[in-house]
Amino acid sequence: MNISDNIDITNEDSLIYFKKEIENGVREIFDAIITDPPYNISRDNNFDTMGRAGIDFGNWDKGFDILSWIPDAVKLLKKGGNIVIFNDWKNLGDIAKALEENGCIIKDMIRWIKSNPMPRNRDRRFITDYEVAIWAVKGGDKWTFNRISDKYERPEIQGGLTTSTEKIYGAHPTQKPIYVMKWLIERLSNPGDLIFDPFMGAGSTGIACIDLDRKFRGIELDETYFNIAKTRLNFESLTIKKT
Repeated sequence: MNISDNIDITNEDSLIYFKKEIENGVREIFDAIITDPPYNISRDNNFDTMGRAGIDFGNWDKGFDILSWIPDAVKLLKKGGNIVIFNDWKNLGDIAKALEENGCIIKDMIRWIKSNPMPRNRDRRFITDYEVAIWAVKGGDKWTFNRISDKYERPEIQGGLTTSTEKIYGAHPTQKPIYVMKWLIERLSNPGDLIFDPFMGAGSTGIACIDLDRKFRGIELDETYFNIAKTRLNFESLTIKKT
């Protein structure tokens, strides 16, 4: 469905979407892919006693193939296009290899450092206060990199978890804050570019695109999260028009 002329989202399986587009001869239409797919790490634990429900995000994070979508996604990315994939650090090696096998060049690992991470058993292990993403570029052309800092850019985003304001219409259990996606989009794309998120969840990437004058194409399989994203994107689009 079209939220606006620049925002288009679909409630379907990304793998089916990829197959249809490629069978129809679509190639190299996206300027950047920025996405946070399932990590396939959900499991039961005893965190209930610590005020946390455990690392079980739902069925959407169980049995997900973290690699099968990459070849088709890269076909839809323009030469020189940036691709950023968040995932569990233990999966990054396999993801990097899959990207390289499909014509991409690995540029860096980007870290999101959290000022208020989720609690763990602090007497038995380190508190994990970060998430990571791999940044790669499709070969064949010059890539976009906008240096914002006066000195140099560290591959590091710092800040808190998703705020309650961003969850007002409902939330995804692993919802990224809008500022995280804006940090990436601002540096790795230009105004007017078309950004693609094939696992858009609650739509944070799309909101960041609206705020930064980028076009957005998003896919989400889960109907509940798709409807949350639709509501959030509609609200943001209307707010931008009024200001």
